[in-house]
Amino acid sequence: MKRVQQGFTLIELMIVVAIIGILAAVALPAYQDYTTKGKVSEAASLAAVAIKNAQVMFNDGTLTNGATNADFGLDATPTNISGKYVKSVTAAGTGVGTATVSMEMQGTGNALVDTKTVVYTITCTAGQTCRTTVDGTVASKFLPKT
Repeated sequence: MKRVQQGFTLIELMIVVAIIGILAAVALPAYQDYTTKGKVSEAASLAAVAIKNAQVMFNDGTLTNGATNADFGLDATPTNISGKYVKSVTAAGTGVGTATVSMEMQGTGNALVDTKTVVYTITCTAGQTCRTTVDGTVASKFLPKT
């Protein structure tokens, strides 16, 4: 009489555990990058008002060098504009038709992001719309797309 196999052998179980370990080793860093990128995207939300107001200011002729947070419709104190992962927001006119909005990051748990900045540069030209680019000291793989 033949005996029917019941269950798995030890080697089969070890192979399954090894495969799961390899998959986890690949997936975990990708997931951490994904969540960090989501945290950095908070900067885009906080910059949106200043970017929109820069376009309005350009159309009104008031987007000039020396424009401050208050001119952009933001709180005059940069640290009063913050979120869970953004420490402060500073908007500044950098010339006729140009401005920057800088955000300092905090609390993301990633050294490539914490205490670094995300900087939106708004450039407006007559007869055209304003163009926004994003840069900063945050690692480029985490920066939001414009």
